Amino acid sequence: MEQQTQTTPTTDAAKRPVFLTVLCILSFIAAGLAILGYITLITVMGAVTAGASALEGMSGEAGSAGAAMSEAMSHGPSAGMTWAYIAVGFVTVLVSLFGVIKMWKLQKIGFFLYVGATVVSIIMTIVYSGFGSGMMSIVFGALFIVLYGLNLKHLK
Repeated sequence: MEQQTQTTPTTDAAKRPVFLTVLCILSFIAAGLAILGYITLITVMGAVTAGASALEGMSGEAGSAGAAMSEAMSHGPSAGMTWAYIAVGFVTVLVSLFGVIKMWKLQKIGFFLYVGATVVSIIMTIVYSGFGSGMMSIVFGALFIVLYGLNLKHLK
């Protein structure tokens, strides 16, 4: 007669609540899209900056176009501020992704990393774009902080 033994999985997936799993998967998707967006933004900004610099050095119509492009760019946030926003944004996405990975492994430090990165991201968005433009960032950031906070009791 065969003896069947039932084994219970001892992996983190067996202990991780479904709600936390869904939140982490949504955060993984959002972080992946944000990383792709920042890489694209860095590439485009680099090309625009290089193109404007090259056109400014030329004479004639091309030089006028470069000067006009520089003038148009000077009415918005400065290039230095834009690059700072991109750098801080990219770093906060990476830190929050690391925090989500830690929460996936049921480590409480991940929650604090995620909260810190999200708060910095919200502040930088408000500084760069203004309060009205940063509303979606504030709403979604606060929502996910609260939702992850509801799962703190499952984290060690």
